[in-house]
Amino acid sequence: MRRFIRIGLLILFAAITVRATCSPAAKKFGKPKEMLVFDDHVYYHNMSITYGDKYYFTVNGGNESWGLLNEYDADGEPIESHDLELDSRAIFYNSDDEQLYVKVYGTDLYSVDPDDGYDDLKLENVFEDDNSSPGFDPNGKYIYEFVNGRVRVLDFEDGEEVRTFRVDEYYDEHGFNTAIAASENYLYIWAENDAIRVYDLKGDYVALIQLPRAGYGFSLSYCHGYLWIAKDADGGEDGADGRWYGYKLK
Repeated sequence: MRRFIRIGLLILFAAITVRATCSPAAKKFGKPKEMLVFDDHVYYHNMSITYGDKYYFTVNGGNESWGLLNEYDADGEPIESHDLELDSRAIFYNSDDEQLYVKVYGTDLYSVDPDDGYDDLKLENVFEDDNSSPGFDPNGKYIYEFVNGRVRVLDFEDGEEVRTFRVDEYYDEHGFNTAIAASENYLYIWAENDAIRVYDLKGDYVALIQLPRAGYGFSLSYCHGYLWIAKDADGGEDGADGRWYGYKLK
């Protein structure tokens, strides 16, 4: 009788193990596949990337007097570089109003027009950390700000805080501990300088993704179905080439 009980327990354990190994998270997040790589010439640092209206847009940060908004086609070929007098931390294209938005060093969000360099204050004093590089819900409903383990969910229209939650682990280094990216169903937070922890929108852990290279902390972005990191230019006032890497995760 005891033998049958032991056999039954072994079968149950094996079934649980197989179920865990073949969980939806394990199926959805395999080895990241590099889909697009292109150089991005900036002053100071490569901060963020977004996609909209068939174009990629990138912004730099480090000094508002040297701000740029660079525009690329869907293959990463350069189109135009626009002066932007903002010290940027994150950029987002909202398909609802076909408008670009930039979170700056500070606590404000601006709408920007690359054609004339115009910027207009959208949300004032809504962010918690000057250096935060927030993620944006691709549907344009929410903004996710991450600061030292805590995620704030903000309403995109008025900046009101909808809810907050904490995540269990993150990479606690400057630039990495205030960066987050968002897709329709997941949040992406640095685990190391070359690894990403995936959480669902409630803050529950989903998966760990190992990247093939290290990235610049602030640069973590999600757009056009890809997770992005940058090799930072660190160009100062002379400018230099950074490089963007876009990965497909599923």
